[in-house]
Amino acid sequence: MLIGVITLFAMGCSSSSDTPASGGTTAPGPAGTAQTGQAASAGVPAASRTASFRAPGSTPGTVEVGLVGLKADGRLSTLTLLWTPRYTGAPQGKEISVFDMFDGHSPAVTLVDSVNLKRYLVVQDSRNVELGASGPQTKTSNNTPVSASYTFAAPPADVRTIDVYADDRLLFDDVPVGR
Repeated sequence: MLIGVITLFAMGCSSSSDTPASGGTTAPGPAGTAQTGQAASAGVPAASRTASFRAPGSTPGTVEVGLVGLKADGRLSTLTLLWTPRYTGAPQGKEISVFDMFDGHSPAVTLVDSVNLKRYLVVQDSRNVELGASGPQTKTSNNTPVSASYTFAAPPADVRTIDVYADDRLLFDDVPVGR
C-alpha cells in the first residue's frame, strides 16, 4: 500500500513535457510565427506555435494558423493544425471554411524534409480521397479556431524536424517529429 501511495504522489508531482509553456514569445521560423500555450476554446487543442498571413483576395484581415503537433506512428504521421480566420468586419456567427480562408480553394498542406530534399503529400485512400481535413467542410466562425488533421507517410526515423507548407507558403519550419 505504501508503494501505491508513493507512486501516486510521485505521479502528481511530476511535470509533463507535453504541457506547453504559457506566454507569447517569438519563436525562430518564418515571419509572423510565435509560441503560444493557450487553448483557443473548449475542445480545441492548444497550439505550440502560430503563424499568420494576410487573408487572400479582397477579404480584410488575416488567417492565423496554429501548430498543434506532428506525430509519427509506424508508417504514417499526423499533422494537426488550427485554422482561425481573423477578418475585420465579418458578420458574427457567419460560417467560414478553410476553403474560404484560401480564396476558394483547399490548401495543399505538405511536409518538406529539407535534409533529404523530399516533399510529403497527404496520403490518399483506395478511392483517391485525401486523408486530411476537407477545406469546404472544415468550418468555423470569425476569431474561432477549428482543428484540422492531415495524414502523411512518416519520414525516416533519423529525420528529427520538418517544415510545414500550405500551397507555396511556409507556415512553420523545424517542426519536431514526435515518435
